[in-house]
Amino acid sequence: MKTKLLISFATMMAMTFGTMTITAQTPGVFPVDTNPGLVVAGSQNYSQLPAKAKKFISKHFKNTGIQKCEKFFAKGEYEVELSNGIDIEFNLDGVVTEIDAPDNTFLPVKVVKDVLPHKSFNRLDKNELTTKIESIEFKKGKAYEVEVGIENPDTFIFDINGDFIAIED
Repeated sequence: MKTKLLISFATMMAMTFGTMTITAQTPGVFPVDTNPGLVVAGSQNYSQLPAKAKKFISKHFKNTGIQKCEKFFAKGEYEVELSNGIDIEFNLDGVVTEIDAPDNTFLPVKVVKDVLPHKSFNRLDKNELTTKIESIEFKKGKAYEVEVGIENPDTFIFDINGDFIAIED
């Protein structure tokens, strides 16, 4: 009786939720051009990212593995976590919307220089802050919000052209 009940429950769950495929990968660091690890419903295989997102990762983080790759349907974005702890969010077209260094670390200066407008980068460089950038958020094509690892105020806001707008806490 218990066996029939268990089989019925398993069948009902499979019919309700569909099947879920889990593919185990070898633990460790994964090169960008391979499977990122466990692929579960909600997770995405790196190869399924939009071309722009893959190009961004291969350009700026060529020798860094992919730890996690997820697609958030409600937010309309992809989130990729690299093996070095950097999180990158992309919209559904593969355009970067946010890049965030792990706690107590900073984004590589080369990445900061490549993603920010020239004016923004120069302003931060003039103030010797380019080596202390924790995150960059792109505000819907209207502004850049740059969080810097300094005492308050620590968030610099630039318009889309790179002109300085404000500093916030």
